[in-house]
Amino acid sequence: MPHAAIVTNWGAPPKYQPFDLPPPTETQVRIRVLLAGLPNLVRSRAAGQHYSVAHTAPPHIPGVDGVGMLVPSDELVYFTSLTAPTGSFASQINVEKRDVWKLPDGADPQQVAVLVNAVMSGWMALTARVGIVPGQREAWSVAVLGATGVSGQAAVQVAKALGAEKVVAIGKPGEKLERTRELGATATIALSGEGEETDFTAAADVDVVLDYLWGDVARVVLPGIIDKRKDKSQRLSWVEIGALGGDGVEVSGALLRKANLVLMGCGPGSWSFKELGAQMPAMLEGIVEGGMRAEFKVERLEEVESWWGDSEGPRKLVKV
Repeated sequence: MPHAAIVTNWGAPPKYQPFDLPPPTETQVRIRVLLAGLPNLVRSRAAGQHYSVAHTAPPHIPGVDGVGMLVPSDELVYFTSLTAPTGSFASQINVEKRDVWKLPDGADPQQVAVLVNAVMSGWMALTARVGIVPGQREAWSVAVLGATGVSGQAAVQVAKALGAEKVVAIGKPGEKLERTRELGATATIALSGEGEETDFTAAADVDVVLDYLWGDVARVVLPGIIDKRKDKSQRLSWVEIGALGGDGVEVSGALLRKANLVLMGCGPGSWSFKELGAQMPAMLEGIVEGGMRAEFKVERLEEVESWWGDSEGPRKLVKV
């Protein structure tokens, strides 16, 4: 019988226990799960706080994607489980055929399992929301706000892979911010402490901002960048992806009038799963060919109760 990490009450740690898994339907395939990532999205859903689970009730099996082997062929694949009845923190799962992709040759299954969710946010923001076409000749530039986090560091690598001429990493000062230069950043901006002003000149003329922080941070950075722009009629696409700095930002109407500013969000709903499916092969190839990487710590699924509450350190990779 298959086993899974199961949340019985929103916010409570999942427990490893057996569960009933019906046979796959005609539109599904059975996958033996090998690895699953633990991004913030998974924790948010397991707490019942994410909009994607707002109208559902436990029991809930966490996990939104993973790497596994098709049953019975043993072909190595990446899959998403956002629309599946159960999550990927399980020994086996039924997934719609449209949500499964063969791993490219030379792929590191661990890096794929850790990276795809992080890469997805920046990739879909730039392609599906902003309209960047991979390989396009027109020069464009981007700033990543929150570049020291896993998703922010992935976004720096994504921007480079998609052809950005200039990539500005913005985040907390320190080693992680400096490390973004190794990942493709051409400039960095260290956010100053409270009561101090940050110089946003390096990001003054970017075309896109990928914002993983929002809230109180964006309240300072948004006017800080616009005030430095020489040509305020140059379009600035500001894409809200994460809200670690808070869920709301008060934006001055004058700011919207004096600059060509477009505010948008990026997440399931702002793009369709059909769009995601169309982008996924290129995304997987980009991870492999671009040598994208992230730090991670391996944890075992059957020990989920012991490590679930630990959110410090590198992103966790769940070994099933």
